Formats: sequence, structure tokens, C-alpha cells
Amino acid sequence: MSVEIRDSIIKKMEKIGSKYLLLQFTGADGNLKGVELSKRAFSKIEQVGVDGSSIGFLRTKRSDMIIVPDPSTVTRVPWQEKTACVFCDLRSTGTHERIATDPRGILSEVNRSLFEEFNANYYARPEMEFYVLDSEYKPVDTATYMALPPRDRGYFVRKMIIETLELVNLPFKTFHSEVGKSQHEIEFQALPAVAAADGVQMFKQISKMVALNQTEGFIITFMPKPFIDDAGNGMHVHQMVKGEKSDLFKESDGEISEFALHFIAGQLKHAKEIAAITNPIVNSYRRLVPGIEAPVYITWGIANRTALIRVPGYESGRLEFRAADAASNIYFSLALLLAAGLEGVRKKLEPPAPADFDADLLTPNELKEKNVDLLPRTLIDALEKFKQSKLTKSVLGKDLHQEFYEARKLEWEQFTSQYSFEKKEITPWEIDRYIDC
Repeated sequence: MSVEIRDSIIKKMEKIGSKYLLLQFTGADGNLKGVELSKRAFSKIEQVGVDGSSIGFLRTKRSDMIIVPDPSTVTRVPWQEKTACVFCDLRSTGTHERIATDPRGILSEVNRSLFEEFNANYYARPEMEFYVLDSEYKPVDTATYMALPPRDRGYFVRKMIIETLELVNLPFKTFHSEVGKSQHEIEFQALPAVAAADGVQMFKQISKMVALNQTEGFIITFMPKPFIDDAGNGMHVHQMVKGEKSDLFKESDGEISEFALHFIAGQLKHAKEIAAITNPIVNSYRRLVPGIEAPVYITWGIANRTALIRVPGYESGRLEFRAADAASNIYFSLALLLAAGLEGVRKKLEPPAPADFDADLLTPNELKEKNVDLLPRTLIDALEKFKQSKLTKSVLGKDLHQEFYEARKLEWEQFTSQYSFEKKEITPWEIDRYIDC
């Protein structure tokens, strides 16, 4: 790393009184990784190397890579005294260029193409849903949508999370209990795509650490579907494309723009192909079933919460993609959502008429008459669409695309060697593998 980067980070560490620095980066599986060192060691070190093969990035024979911190992301670690953290980019040991499989780099590259072509940037505003459970993985209360304490015992956990987010300057919008028993949602303010993805990673870590350190044995799970008869955990992604003085999703009269319509058409066209990224685990497809507020129909609509893509009736300048969940690698998800939308813009694709109906109430024949298609029903279905996709391969690169496919296919095979997905239950295999999602 350069002297300028190191000096800038050290100055920020001194400002917040930090003696230690946690270098954070995201693995191919979407999990946050890190290595910690003292300020003294950091002030003398030229580079920090990691084994890329151990985190899903590089083959063993060429696995060495270095992590380079981004000084703009330095903040305090709220649960450790005198410790700062920083998000890092992944680079090659030889040229020090970004490695092709770096999640932050992949998202940055797609946004760069947007900026170069349209002089605008991609913004995201995630809604994070999660359950607060006890040590036996049971809901800690029976509170449902927008309940208040004392019925909502999870309120106090949620409030501690919010107070911690303020310590690290991660801007949130609203927070409340959700539909499921002891389920909650925290919605962020819009940020540039990479910052929004960093924010999701930081938020998940903060939430789990708050539950670990400050509660009576509670845990937090972002598992898409921990309970078969209760609401699933989604990660709705509100999307905006804005220039310095322009909003490309909105016309001057406030109506939805042609750019936005083409963008919607691109995402609808590629929805099946990117499902393996936005919903990457076996359990993701327990959530994506009709009739329980989960978007399974490939439609768009104005203020229609059964649609895959919703344009809020009161705000035409953003699009809400409703299928994703927090098991996904958020950098990959945003990169593919943007790439799909941009293809629609470049090819001037036209979306179908907006859905003004509740697709859950239609029969299979009625859905067919309206040309309404569905998202993949299982992980293996999604992976087969992903495997054939030129778009996902172009964004992720050939090697990462193949490795992702193989890893997820193996996961499906491990599950189906013991269980049938057709049986409507959350299996012990899923709980064991995904509860810490």
C-alpha cells in the first residue's frame, strides 16, 4: 500500500483513539473476513497478504493476494475498545491491481461503466429483516408487525443496534418489528453502491455482536426462512441512479422515466439468471413461495407489493427489487442488478404493462394468459439458469462464475443426499448450516 494510504488511516486512528486496526474484506461466499494488527505494526508494514484459496477467490497454485485498505471507510469498532476497522480491496501480489474476483472491485467496475456512459452513479437502500431468537433458536416474543414493548421484547435489542449504528455513522431510516414473531426490520438511507454494500456487511456484524455481548443469550439470524409457517427474512433493495444534478429514474414532472422503464425491463429479463446470486442458498427458496408476501412472480408494478420490482406509488425516483435475501454476497447482488438494468437501457428493452393485480390470487391458467412467469423454485433450478447466463459470466468473470456454480451445486447435492426439498419443513441441516447467516 502507498505511504499516503497508510498515513491517512493512521491519522484517522489517532483521531478516534485507536491502538489496533481490523482490516475487513468480504469472501466469495459473502461472509465478512478480517485480520487485526496494532497501529505500530501497521505503521511499518508495506502490505498484508492473505490466502485467497481459503476464502473462495483463487486456486491454491496461485492463491496469494494482498488486501489494501480504503481510507474513506475507517471507523471505530464499537464492541472493542481502542480498535478501528477499515474495508479493503483485494489485489494481486505482483501488479497490485485489483484481482478480478474482488467483490468490491466487481461492483465498482459495473458502476464505473454506468458513470462513463451516463455520468451517473448507482445508489442502494437495503431493508434488512432478521429474527431475534433465544439460545434454542426460538422467537423471544410473539410481537408481530409494528408492535410496541412490552410485547416487543426485541425492541431493546433493536434499539441497541440503532445506537451502535450511530456510533459508526451508518445512516438508517426507519426501524420496527416485522410480520413474523420476533422479526424486525431496519431500513437504511440511500448510499452509493459500494458504501451501501459495506454498510450491509457492517450492519450484520454489529447486529450479531450486540446480541452476543448485550443480551440474555439472544442471537440474531438473517436466515431467509428459519420457520416454515412464519414470514421469511428478505433484503429488499431500493435502487436509484443519479447524476450530480439529475435523477435518471424520474422525469421533470415526477413521472417514471424511459431510462427507468428500460432498467426494469432488463432486470425482469435476467431475473431468473441472477436468482442464484440474490438468493444463493437452499433455504432461500423456502422463502420464495406464493401467498406469503414474498415476490415469486416476475412482474413490476406501481405500489404493488406482490411484484418482483415495485415502484412506490408516492416516489417514482426509485425501484424496489424485492426478491434478494441477506444470505447473498451483497456486492455481487448489487453488481448483477445494476448490470441487468443497464443492459435493458442499452438495448432499449420495454417492460410489460405494470401489474395492477395480486398475482397470488390468480390461477395457473390466468397467470399464463397474462404472461406472468415465476422465479426459480429451487436452488438447482436457479443454478441451471445462472450457468447458461452470459450476463452473470461477463460480470463475475469466467473463473469465479464456474467456481460459484460448482460450490452451490455441491451444496444442493449435500442437502438432497439427506432430504427432499419438496417436504415442507425447515430441516436440521438448514438450521445447522444457515442459522448464523
